[in-house]
Amino acid sequence: SQVARFEGRERNEIPILIAEDSMMLCRLVQDAVNKAGYTNITIKNNGKEAWDYLEELRRTNGVEYGAKCLITDIEMPKMDGHHLIKLVRETEGLKHIPIIIFSSLINDEMRRKGALLGANAQISKPEIGTRVTLLDAILGVK
Repeated sequence: SQVARFEGRERNEIPILIAEDSMMLCRLVQDAVNKAGYTNITIKNNGKEAWDYLEELRRTNGVEYGAKCLITDIEMPKMDGHHLIKLVRETEGLKHIPIIIFSSLINDEMRRKGALLGANAQISKPEIGTRVTLLDAILGVK
């Protein structure tokens, strides 16, 4: 029901990159983001794939067209979300991208680490439709 308040918004082509290894959660996030009007979504199955995609965008000057917001899980194979954030924040041409951590591992320690690495927002996976939601976070960082 919380996602419903975003339905009917004007369509928005802001490119959003999602790094998430759970296909079920990818579909859940993509459906919620689509209902909120965001239609330009790219999904990568782990941090390494997301990093490779961002690096390719940077090399081809396509960041503005391929990733104006990054939503990442923390625990993923090949490269975790914290390492991905660190690389993005250290790389010219990418460091400006707003980053939202969307993870079941959000606790006080992880929240501090995410903030130190430069995450703009951190949302616990159960919060997709409660309190400050993932959709609120996307609206807040763009």
